[in-house]
Amino acid sequence: MIKAVIIDDEPDSIETLQWKLNNYCPEVKIISTFEDPVEGLNYLKKTPPELLFLDIEMPMLSGFDILEELGSQITFDVIFTTAYSNFGIQAIKASALDYLLKPVQNKELVKALKKFEQKNNPENRKDQLEGLLINIQAEKSGRKAKIALATKESIEFVDADQIVCCNADSNYTLIFLADGRKKIISKTLKEFEEILTPYSFYRAHNSYLVNLEKIKMYMRADGGYLVMENQMKVPVAKNRKDGLLSLM
Repeated sequence: MIKAVIIDDEPDSIETLQWKLNNYCPEVKIISTFEDPVEGLNYLKKTPPELLFLDIEMPMLSGFDILEELGSQITFDVIFTTAYSNFGIQAIKASALDYLLKPVQNKELVKALKKFEQKNNPENRKDQLEGLLINIQAEKSGRKAKIALATKESIEFVDADQIVCCNADSNYTLIFLADGRKKIISKTLKEFEEILTPYSFYRAHNSYLVNLEKIKMYMRADGGYLVMENQMKVPVAKNRKDGLLSLM
């Protein structure tokens, strides 16, 4: 059983999440819930769970405040729950952490739990949470978040402008970096599209996501393709050409 804690200032949200977990994720055992984030923080210091469902927007302490307060004491995974899709969500996405928008959908909840079971790696967890806190500070100061490229061996945090393009490979994505390296990441291209679109990336083709700042030229031959700064040739889908050229 996965021992979990819920911290959320809305009692209805706690009750709903508990019901969904009981009915769709029987492998999870809720050991405690808190409407008061301060009480929840004190509990986590003494009795850390394996998994924490954490609301972001709460009075007195936000979810991010709780994590900052705990710092190196965090020995558990975190799935954020929030009714807001603005502040903090991009930082969470970029850090490769999971979040659920309220009202929580059953499929998304089950998917998040499956991810937790597959990735349960203490070192990756520590790096992801540290990356998140760095990205939250970046958002507050108007800077761009760093993108987490997570593999089984490590998590590398890179600036978005270090990524030239992304290429779909089934349920994986091949990332081409400006320094010539390639990384295979166990995320779909659609997931990277959601993360990188705010950083001047465009889905030029069903299989390619490109950094608009790294495009060297557009060639009309062979149905149209891009030449990137690293000399890669990227095909452009007919139905995406006009949108791409308008952004260039």
